[in-house]
Amino acid sequence: PSGGRWEASQERLKRWILGLPRPLGLVAANDLHGLRALDACRRAGVAVPEQVAVVGADDDAEVCELSDPPLSSVAFNPERVGFEAAALLDRLMARKARPRGTFLVPPLAVSPRQSTDILAIDDADVAKAVHYIRRHAFEGITVEDVLDEVPLSRRALEHRFRRRLGRTPKEEIQRLRLDEAKNLLASTDLPLARISDRLGFHQPAYLSAVFKRETGSTPAAYRRNSASKR
Repeated sequence: PSGGRWEASQERLKRWILGLPRPLGLVAANDLHGLRALDACRRAGVAVPEQVAVVGADDDAEVCELSDPPLSSVAFNPERVGFEAAALLDRLMARKARPRGTFLVPPLAVSPRQSTDILAIDDADVAKAVHYIRRHAFEGITVEDVLDEVPLSRRALEHRFRRRLGRTPKEEIQRLRLDEAKNLLASTDLPLARISDRLGFHQPAYLSAVFKRETGSTPAAYRRNSASKR
């Protein structure tokens, strides 16, 4: 929809979301519909993902990363769908019996982003720290930046953080960056320099060193291995 129709459509979607019991999860038919759901939640004053978690489909990295918050999405396998459809057509043209039941093609992956990044933690300060980290992990933040957000010493935060999550704030920042690096290496053709800059590593060599240390593989090898599995 465009113009007035877009506004009317979003207003209906907003009212529908407000009428649903929360918390809840929404799965959109594609990433653009996912963006519409995020916009409707924003208009309704409904927090994402705390009250409504949203998942799109197609995993268009540019669309998902530029949304606010970044949109989690399901990556389909269109090549496999096309192959199976062609195989079925060939079977039918050869006058063979149609297979019974429904053939399901599993997705390649689910790319989690902030639109579903909700974690139940029974420590308000740790929950606040986790929320800050997950919203800003790709901006080059340090533990000192996290400490500015919570009324705790570094030692107290690390102790309580490890008790709840099994890792330190620094390890959580690094984990999020590496998980997204893996996602971008596997699902895009972005050069390492752009991935490094996007995730707050600043230098490709630093990203490569951290990636190799934590995964045992270089970014290039990880990308080749991921491509071979598609």
